[in-house]
Amino acid sequence: MSKWGAMNDVYKTYFPNPHARSALGASGLALDARVEIECIAVVQW
Repeated sequence: MSKWGAMNDVYKTYFPNPHARSALGASGLALDARVEIECIAVVQW
């Protein structure tokens, strides 16, 4: 969670108008990852 601000800055470069998302603090992630991001996409048919 200490890197949330830095991650958010990068996230905004890809998604300038971000929608709601979730965040969860953890003491460690698999494979020494720094962030884990859950994505939900909508495809218009």
